[in-house]
Amino acid sequence: MKIGIVGLPNVGKSTLFQTITKKKVDISNYSFCTINPNVGVAVVPDQRLEKIAEIVKPEKIIPAIVEFVDIAGLVRGAHKGEGLGNQFLSHIYTVDAILLVIRCFEDEKIAHVENEINPRRDFEIIKNELELKDTFTAPEEALSKKPFIYICNIKSAGKNNSFEKCDLEIDFRLELEASEMSSEEQKEIGFESAMPKLISLAYKTLNLITFYTIKGGKELRASALEKGKTAPEAGEKIHSDFKEKFIRAEVINYDKFMETGSWSRAREAGLLRTEGKNYIVRDGDIIEFKI
Repeated sequence: MKIGIVGLPNVGKSTLFQTITKKKVDISNYSFCTINPNVGVAVVPDQRLEKIAEIVKPEKIIPAIVEFVDIAGLVRGAHKGEGLGNQFLSHIYTVDAILLVIRCFEDEKIAHVENEINPRRDFEIIKNELELKDTFTAPEEALSKKPFIYICNIKSAGKNNSFEKCDLEIDFRLELEASEMSSEEQKEIGFESAMPKLISLAYKTLNLITFYTIKGGKELRASALEKGKTAPEAGEKIHSDFKEKFIRAEVINYDKFMETGSWSRAREAGLLRTEGKNYIVRDGDIIEFKI
């Protein structure tokens, strides 16, 4: 499941991508500095994983992730191929949801492809280009029907234009600078990152839940799974054999596990459930797959 970062050229998409994935990319101040999409992952904040780890004390902890794709900027006429539009729009077909970046801050030193800051107009340009492109494609591939997240790029200590659809207002440049500081340095300046909120919002938008596996007490893994998927489909996230050779699964939810404090005590208390192929995995399930 992937989130595509979309917007006009030079609105901060690559800066956000670099901050959220901690992957170095070109963030130069000019249009189309991104041609091929950059792909990276972000770790999903998870207090339950931390609590389970305190009990299990595994040698290795693997968190759930969300994949982000930094897609090059779209311009007016993209649906007709303007500004390499056909190439860039094709990249959006591969993602499951769209994170639309809207520039709200004013800064004469940073160019804007439309020559002025107008968040509503920028939103309409992208919306129209996606809808116009949809007129040439099959309905099930519709770009404009994908789930959207609206993120406004602002300057904390500057002049900003408002945008009523904004889900989160984030100072991209400040986030990037702070990401290179230590946690102590961030505390000194009173900085609190918006990235955990953004990643959690992306997770929710993708309709994902988290389940956990404990491998011999040595490896604790959190895995993202689309809501409504079965136990064998969850097993495939761990290993391909777990779907094809699935027999049953032993399951306990996080809250019950925390009450007992260990897998063995949960078994002794009769709290482990045996589930078959049709079991729909729930958020917070801790699962041991039997093949």
